[in-house]
Amino acid sequence: MTTLPDIIRRIEKLSKHRLNKDEGVQHGDANVHVSSATVSWMASPDAIESAGQSGHQVLICHESLYYPYDVVNASQPPLGWKSWRVNRERKERLERYALTCLRIHGAADEICIFDSFAELLGFGKPVIAEGLVKIYEIPECSLDELVRSVKRRMGMSAVRVADGRKIKHMVKRVGLPWGGLGLFVNVGYQQRLAELECDVFIAGESDNYGFRFAVESGIPMIETSHELSENPGLRRFTELLAQAFPDVTFRFYENKCVWRVE
Repeated sequence: MTTLPDIIRRIEKLSKHRLNKDEGVQHGDANVHVSSATVSWMASPDAIESAGQSGHQVLICHESLYYPYDVVNASQPPLGWKSWRVNRERKERLERYALTCLRIHGAADEICIFDSFAELLGFGKPVIAEGLVKIYEIPECSLDELVRSVKRRMGMSAVRVADGRKIKHMVKRVGLPWGGLGLFVNVGYQQRLAELECDVFIAGESDNYGFRFAVESGIPMIETSHELSENPGLRRFTELLAQAFPDVTFRFYENKCVWRVE
């Protein structure tokens, strides 16, 4: 019977390296036997409930289980973080269903999340590829045209756009700060794309500082959402695990975009 270490070894084979520091079992039995598992972007209460009510033994999540980010590996975590309502309720739900939670973050990005985002947007092969720093070329178009294309392909009625009010901005070389790489803590990724003469960003999630860095770099940014930019890759990741372990039932749980435009 398949065990969780078997699944981890397969993931390491796919990524061609050991799990990263922020990855691994974050709750539960690290050696659990697995007959069924749920894969989701985040171990949100609804994802935990779905996995638990389905009788699954494992929830594989992409994002940090607890708040603040990656707190389980923090050298100086905030006092009392385990008693925060969000953290306490997630832990209680996991325990209620005897669920083990495995976080797979950067490994899944490398295996398929980044490429699945590019595929969803309709891009072919990158013209520059340095690991997960990639530039794509598209037929030159206006920023407005690209925004319409992104909304259609992402199935979104609205996206946020930061462009310094350059209404007729023409774009051709696209960089993809997928997931959270549009956030201010990751502007080094934006900077590398800028150095490679990228002229537009299509991001997962950004914030004020991240938007301003892009605009002051002369590069407009289109923001989709963190989860929507990564869900297609996690669905593909689920399929890869199912192919590798035919004796295990793997199911993808889709975390919806948490915000709406009114």
